[in-house]
Amino acid sequence: MSRIYEEVDPVYAATCSDITLCSNSKGFFKGLADDLVSLAGEEWLNKFELVEDGKKVTFFMENKEVMEALTEVLSRIQPLHRGKDARISSQRRGDAQSALKNEDLMKALALASQAVLRAPVTGENEAIDGGVSLALALWLRSEILLKLNRPQAALEDLKLALKERLPARMRAHYYWRMGHCYRGTGEATRAKVSYELAGRLLAKDEVAKTQLTKDIETLDYTAQSKRPPDKNATTLTGGAKLNLPSLSKLLKIVEEENKGRFAVASAPVRTGDVLLVDSPYAACLLSDYYGTHCLHCFRRLADCEESVPVWCPKCSGVVFCSIECRDTAVSTYHSFECQFLDLFVGSGMSILSHIALRMVTQSDLETCLTIHSKYISNDIKTVEGSVLNDIEGVAKKSKMKSRKERLNRNKKSHKMSVEKNDRVDVMEDKLEDKNNFEEKLELKAAQVYSLCTHSDRRRGDDYLKRIVMGYFLTECLKHAGFFKNCNKNNLTKAQQSICELIVRNLQLLQFNAHEIYETVRGEHQFSGSKPLYVAVGIYPVGALFNHECYPAVTRYFEGRKIVLRATRPLTPGEVVSENYGPHFMMRTLRERQRALACRYWFHCECTACKEDWPTMKQMNNDSISYIRCSNLACRGKLRGSVQRMGDRCSLCSTPIDKDLVTVKIDTINKCTAQYQEGAKLMDKEMPEEATATLCSAIDSFHEAGRPPHLETHLAQEALRSCFAVRGNIHILKKDGEKDNENK
Repeated sequence: MSRIYEEVDPVYAATCSDITLCSNSKGFFKGLADDLVSLAGEEWLNKFELVEDGKKVTFFMENKEVMEALTEVLSRIQPLHRGKDARISSQRRGDAQSALKNEDLMKALALASQAVLRAPVTGENEAIDGGVSLALALWLRSEILLKLNRPQAALEDLKLALKERLPARMRAHYYWRMGHCYRGTGEATRAKVSYELAGRLLAKDEVAKTQLTKDIETLDYTAQSKRPPDKNATTLTGGAKLNLPSLSKLLKIVEEENKGRFAVASAPVRTGDVLLVDSPYAACLLSDYYGTHCLHCFRRLADCEESVPVWCPKCSGVVFCSIECRDTAVSTYHSFECQFLDLFVGSGMSILSHIALRMVTQSDLETCLTIHSKYISNDIKTVEGSVLNDIEGVAKKSKMKSRKERLNRNKKSHKMSVEKNDRVDVMEDKLEDKNNFEEKLELKAAQVYSLCTHSDRRRGDDYLKRIVMGYFLTECLKHAGFFKNCNKNNLTKAQQSICELIVRNLQLLQFNAHEIYETVRGEHQFSGSKPLYVAVGIYPVGALFNHECYPAVTRYFEGRKIVLRATRPLTPGEVVSENYGPHFMMRTLRERQRALACRYWFHCECTACKEDWPTMKQMNNDSISYIRCSNLACRGKLRGSVQRMGDRCSLCSTPIDKDLVTVKIDTINKCTAQYQEGAKLMDKEMPEEATATLCSAIDSFHEAGRPPHLETHLAQEALRSCFAVRGNIHILKKDGEKDNENK
């Protein structure tokens, strides 16, 4: 297989590939990998390139000289992370109390959050705070939150403090403060119950009881709950496909030999249609945001009014937005990654390398070995890959049947001889839920491991570096206890299988991952807004959208989910394209071809490249409009001037109706006016009205004209901003942002 990147710019291509694996300037990994490449030698690397993809790790292991050097380095691996410290927690709590006394509430909150995050597990260090540093830190933070008028967040901290052994002597004031919290959330009945519990515990403190009585008497039972309503989730236009529920029925997945699988329109698509809402198979937060965003769901903590940072039981390097996110992470991937987070950062490994690991740690060893057997070693024959494109077929029925069969087998294995009752119903539900989860994971794995890796085009030195990364991460998993339940007789084979799985992950992530961003803006919804990339994920269906330099969709994110919406109309059969970075408006043909060849290893043949469309700067100097040929099947375009037109289309020879051309020119001019109106509506911060106006302008233009057209492309850029405000948003504070309060 030819390597297009070597024909274009091999040095730049090597740099691009290295960056997907590790940093070029930070950490020890790049130096280690380069040394091992030199040690292997050119002759061995040439032989290595000829080895089958599935046998490369074994071939690598047979190189004793390289393996000895690598093993010696890996033998020095030790857990490295920011642990807990009761003394520091106590100090931060004291500093927070001082800030609270000085009425510097934001500083007090930041210090109290640090006290919470650095506090060890309750009972671990009895010498400091009697082993309840965490409970005391939560108690203090709840007081600060209440003063900041965040009663719901304060209430959550109070409940957690009680679970962490808040001293019994504080119970009266605990319920008293809980009453204040319920008062703040507009729940007067619960507030009264809490106040009454406090009154029973106050004993003979008559002054306190008098104040408590006043608190009860002043409760407002007419107040409504102040909890904000849940945000409506985005839904797919036209409904979801049967076998790919993240994809709209307006699209289908097709496959061609040179293009692989990709999305095309199966029905007319209008500008603004929601075409994809996809959850990641795996996703990781960038380490720069460990202190400001939830490790699991990527929510910015400063925007979580109803909650506050939640701690990891073992490390102080990350935070969570809720107990739910924390428990999900700790019960799966974080338990294996936690103790090595600082080592990962120090190694210089890329975020893609971390996701390659996360694709393993989010499952158990048995599941990973099953995935390896199905999609790496092919030890288990499977038909999932062949039905991935059968969107409307019968695969769903057969899967449903097999699910019921598995459920029946599970029921029989339990030897249930009792009649059906509520207990049996509950057990059946649990079995069904487990089977549903396994089926979804299995289906997603089938989708992910059918994505391209271009392993046949990969140079030997590049492949070797990925195997080294695989070994490094597998060694970390060994120390983290990932293989603790593995049979000793199968341990070596299991460890090699996991290494091979990580190497496959590293290859497919290079070409299929998406950066996850939030939109950061000031007071105005649109002016000065910009994307901030905080995480990266692998989306099983989202990865199937091919690139064009004039894309048909734009993306934004709702939590971890990716949303794709149409930015221009499409007819059935047209490619529904995304953009991988190089856009014709901003970069020349040569720049785009170089970037795509070296970063993604393909030669772009989209219309913008074939016709060498002008950039935005060039269009500003030459505002030519192009008219659509009256033959709907024709892709030709006519120069937007009646005087310069011939009598027939140069592409299909259809006669040109000059009167119709005049009408189309008028339509294009009206589209320009609509774009300007849409821009004014954005200035007035009217996103819904602006979206409708811009969508109408873009649809009308494509009915009459052909791109490129400056005002239409500017309208598409404006539309992207309108869509983005529906996703993850962070509004900067007037007095400047302080995002490092939890670091």
